[in-house]
Amino acid sequence: MRFDLRQLQAFVMLAESANYREAASRLFVTQPALTKQIQGLEQALGSTLFNRGRHGAELTAIGLQLLPQARALVDHGKGFEQHALALASGAAGRLRIGFGLSSFVLAPSLVARFKQQAPEVMVHLQDMPSAIQHELLLSGQLQLGFMRRPQSERLQELRLLTDRLVLAVPTQLIGPDPAAFDVEQALTRQPLLQMVGHRCPGLTQQIAGFLGANRLTGMIQEAEDIQTLVALVAAGIGNAILPRSVGFIAGKEVTLYPLSGPWSEWEISLVWNPEFADPIRDRFLAMVRETHPEPA
Repeated sequence: MRFDLRQLQAFVMLAESANYREAASRLFVTQPALTKQIQGLEQALGSTLFNRGRHGAELTAIGLQLLPQARALVDHGKGFEQHALALASGAAGRLRIGFGLSSFVLAPSLVARFKQQAPEVMVHLQDMPSAIQHELLLSGQLQLGFMRRPQSERLQELRLLTDRLVLAVPTQLIGPDPAAFDVEQALTRQPLLQMVGHRCPGLTQQIAGFLGANRLTGMIQEAEDIQTLVALVAAGIGNAILPRSVGFIAGKEVTLYPLSGPWSEWEISLVWNPEFADPIRDRFLAMVRETHPEPA
């Protein structure tokens, strides 16, 4: 048994109008073409669907029973077509995006702006290290990533911002004049706290590079996450080298002093894999390019 959606559409339209001329006009086909579609459907089903009489086209008993399901199939086909067109234009579908600490404010703000333009798109924003984003982008499991600049030539990027290392210090130990605080002395003579390496490998490598370039040692305690590390600093247990982007969670109990020199800063990009065609991703990229042109 073989029939197509156009034949079902012809069946439903003729059943609703009960007139070949009107049905053909509403379907934008000729009457002979409509008759051929109905005959083809009847042959495929092995049943007569219409009787032609003085009152036009009248449904047979079988046609009457098949009409509700045929109408449902036609409606489903229209919905499928509309959904397919929406996916192809980037107006609907799913968008999975990775982000990290450096883009903790930027990424959600861009997603919110995108949702205003494309409310039918379901956006899944997930916090994950740049190394994990890199792997998922290469495999096609992630569509976009706010991450450190990629190492693979297979990935493309749009540079967005520069983050840098800061020394997080307990505000209670700074003294009356924050500007007079000796950052260099704090780095060499005061205890330092650090993140567990496997939680944020990119940040750990960045800090290790900075410490090595400045010949610094003396880590005394590790923490599993950034929030715990900031809390330990606020409690006066020690200082910590962290990204400047922790400012949004630091609070008044922690003061941040920018660090400079080798390994003190890095770039964050919006990264994607061009090997996978993705209209929704491309629409998001177009929006970001409008609001955040890449620096020269």
